[in-house]
Amino acid sequence: MRNLESVKIWPTISGSYTLGNADSPIAIVIIGRGSLTLPAERYAIKGQLVTENVGLEKVVANIVANPRIRFLLVCGKEEVGHMPGEAIQSLSKNGVDKRMRIRDCKSAVPYLCNLSLEAIERFREQVEVVNHVDSSDMREAPTEYLARYDIEAEMLERIQRSILECEARSPGPFPAPPCIENNEALRLEGENVARINSSSADIFTQKMLRMPSEKLSTATRLVTVSEEFGIVVEPVDGLVMQVVSPEFAARLNAYLRGLD
Repeated sequence: MRNLESVKIWPTISGSYTLGNADSPIAIVIIGRGSLTLPAERYAIKGQLVTENVGLEKVVANIVANPRIRFLLVCGKEEVGHMPGEAIQSLSKNGVDKRMRIRDCKSAVPYLCNLSLEAIERFREQVEVVNHVDSSDMREAPTEYLARYDIEAEMLERIQRSILECEARSPGPFPAPPCIENNEALRLEGENVARINSSSADIFTQKMLRMPSEKLSTATRLVTVSEEFGIVVEPVDGLVMQVVSPEFAARLNAYLRGLD
């Protein structure tokens, strides 16, 4: 077994993950802060996912940068609102529309504004999504989704069986070079992404609560000042703010105001 900790060119994007066997065709995503203990030789990468937008973009970017990964096992407990498990399933089945919104997805803000269409289509072609997400008892977000939990024994057994099945029928590496995504927003640390997105959502929501009806219905969009530094202006009140991605911030603002 070759350990991926020694591979410097992959993963290309930082995140909350553990690396395992460089030859494994399997990536594992755990919804929320779930804990899953498996032998390192059973997976190439194992990580956590809490959002259906920037977090999912990081998952996709790392997978398409490694042609050896052919299966994505998704497990854990689904969350109300974000529904990242639902987002992965819908992305794999339906792709995105011209606004970069995941088609037929029930998640709150399923926009993948920081990925190229090439990366999204490559993800859909390269990997088979194997779903082990428990949607029967979804927890409320955002107050509870950060709580840690252990994957239950029954789900662990199903995951272990799926790993063996995937290993047995792996088609080998995807027949194309790595697809590398270079969007700067993807390179931010997960905690910074969460902090900035949460701050942006709070600002948008607080402004809505203070707006008179004529301002609330104004269809004015955010204006990008700097793509490089993520600086935008809210033109109604001239508010300047830093965001993870100007495009995603615009989608979030429009979503919260019922404009999208």
